[in-house]
Amino acid sequence: MKILIIAAHPDDEVIGMGATIKKLSLKNTVHLCVVTEGASAQYQDENMIEVRKNSCKKSAKILGISKITFLDYPDMKLDTKPHLDINRSLEDVVDKFKPHSVYTTPYNDLNSDHKVVFESTLIATRPTSSSVKEFICYELPGFTKHPFTPNFYYDVTKYFSHKIRAFKIYKSEVEKFPHPRSIKSLENLAILRGVESGLSIAESFQIIRKISS
Repeated sequence: MKILIIAAHPDDEVIGMGATIKKLSLKNTVHLCVVTEGASAQYQDENMIEVRKNSCKKSAKILGISKITFLDYPDMKLDTKPHLDINRSLEDVVDKFKPHSVYTTPYNDLNSDHKVVFESTLIATRPTSSSVKEFICYELPGFTKHPFTPNFYYDVTKYFSHKIRAFKIYKSEVEKFPHPRSIKSLENLAILRGVESGLSIAESFQIIRKISS
């Protein structure tokens, strides 16, 4: 089965579902699409764009991602770009890869890039014009409009160590606890989602659309 992961920034894929990606990649072909370069709004050093991209490539190898598409939109400026352009960019990726399942950023996030990517993914995966049968959001810990409300969990007990290894590759993005994007916070969230679902360690998701024949 073909699976497409869509990330607004390099590292969203690891933070949101790194352990699940590792699990899925063992039996499926996983493609990653990163919409923005993820650095220009945070760092004055232009070299950080290439640093983030290289980190993404190294992290992808740990998780078993077979191919990465970088769209290179400017970081934290997606809401200033024509929505149609982003829609078409993601439609092109979906059309070329023809995934069965697509995972993308959640809509409860205060980060404008995450919200735009969710909305554009929703359009790019329309049932009438795409191969996509499952449209799913992964969880990104941080500041949100309202709490993430999962309706689907993956048991990632055997794969969580791969998530941590992959996240550590993004050295500039690993924060100190109690920041939501710290190692300990990610571990605590995985335990919490495990408790909710009767598992030891879990990653949580929201199924937005699922089509069965």
